[in-house]
Parts: sequence; structure tokens; C-alpha cells
Amino acid sequence: MNSFDDKLKQLAQNEDDKVPDIVINKIDQTLDNLPERKKVVKISVVIKRTLCAVASIAITFLFLLPNVSVTYAKSISKVPVIGKIVSVITLRNYTYHDSLHDMQINEPSVENAEPINNDINELTNKLVSKFYSDLNLQSNGYGSIYMDYETITDNDRWFTLKLSINEIVASSNRYYKCYHIDKSNGNIIKLNDMFVNSDYKQIITDNINAQMQQQMQENENIVYWTKEDEFSDEFTCIEDDHNFYWKDNGNLVIVFDKYEVGPGSTGTPEFEIDKSLFENQLKPEFKNMF
Repeated sequence: MNSFDDKLKQLAQNEDDKVPDIVINKIDQTLDNLPERKKVVKISVVIKRTLCAVASIAITFLFLLPNVSVTYAKSISKVPVIGKIVSVITLRNYTYHDSLHDMQINEPSVENAEPINNDINELTNKLVSKFYSDLNLQSNGYGSIYMDYETITDNDRWFTLKLSINEIVASSNRYYKCYHIDKSNGNIIKLNDMFVNSDYKQIITDNINAQMQQQMQENENIVYWTKEDEFSDEFTCIEDDHNFYWKDNGNLVIVFDKYEVGPGSTGTPEFEIDKSLFENQLKPEFKNMF
């Protein structure tokens, strides 16, 4: 058994197997609806204990551990190789479904990238905990949460993994998280790591603002929060760790979450920045990647 398999086993042993209150309540409701018979009290106690034990096992294997299924077995046996450094698997599938609630969370794990895995695991735990907390507090209200991932770039030099999270309660919210590995040295890279100084931020921000203005002029249904909008907080500048990915032509794509630069109707816009605008600001080792 290799170190990656050892880690999976250890993670499984450390999982919390507490049965959510909502599951126990559903068991209670089922028992309450059973027809009255002799010794029903004694029988119901036995049934309840049995169902709770079964529910605990089901929660452990269906919600808190990777799904034990043909699909999962294949994901372990056929790990996609990324370059010469890392591999990616679906570490866990968290699922739940009833008439009002839905959860589907696919948590990836990137070999040889513990900081990325720790960050993804922390985010996943928060999403799962929030879902069950909302489920217990608002069992009659609608709510769902989805998380999945995709490989955006995968070549000899660069790897980008993109998480997509969609939460729906009273309204919907969609946001992303991008992780990057420079395969030439195995370093995990953020946006500001690639530039010689902070001047790149204003260069890219100005171009994004120009694209926003052009899109709004061409389509009256498109709305962005720019400095010309007196009624909303304007988009001022990208962050040092802003979500991005590279295109094969060397252009940079800046990714925005829902409500980050416009109302909900704006969705999750992306802006492609021509490499000629920021190429002089790149550190030498990043200039000829594509």
C-alpha cells in the first residue's frame, strides 16, 4: 500500500460518524406511523436501535466516506496522470437527497499538493456542515448545494484545477476556486507570484473595465458595477490571489464569482486579457509557457 492509499485509510478512520438529527427525526416519524400491535413498544425500541445503527453506517459510507461503488473503484484504479508530478482522484462523494434538499459534493485530492488538499478539505467540511445545519434548522425549506471540479489546463508545464460551488437557499450563489501548480518545480502558484511587481493589477483591471463598458454598450441587459454606476459598489481592482487560468494562446482569463462585479443576472463573468498587455510585467520564467 503506497502513501496515498495510507492517507485515504487514515482519513476514513478519522471521519465523524454522528447521525444528523434530521435522519433520526425521519426514523421517529416512520415508527410513529407504524400500526399498533402487541408489544409494539418493545419492538419499536429494537427497530429504532437497529435503524439508527443502519443509518449510522449508511451516513458513514454514503455521505462522509467516498462512495463504495463501481464508479469510485474505477476512479482509484484508473487515476488520470497529470504531467510527471501529480495525479488527481475524487477523494469523497458527499450525497443527500429528499423532496426539498439536495447535496452533491465531489471532493478532489491532488497528489503531492498537500496545501491544496488541505484547503479543499477545509472548504468541503464547511459546506457539508452548513448543509446539515440548515437541514436541521429549516427542514421544511428548500436548500441545495453542489460542488464539482474540472481540469482547466494540463500540459508539461502547468496544471490548473477549478472548483465550482453552487449554493441555493432563498437565492442562489455560485463561486469558484482555482488552484495552480507549476510543474517545472512543483510550486503552487497564485496570481501575484507570476509578476515582477503590483503594476500588473491596474493594467488588467483597466482592461476588464474597458471590456465591461463595451459589453454594456452592446447589450443593454448586461450590467456591471463600474465607477459610472452611482448606486452600487464599483469594481475597483483585482486581488493578488484572484481566480484565473491560462488559455492555450497565452492569454490570461480572470474569473469572477456571482455578485462580485454585478447583480445576479450578470452571472459569473470571465474576461480574457491579451498577453500583449501584461507580458512585460511577467517574471522571466513565466513568459514563454505557451
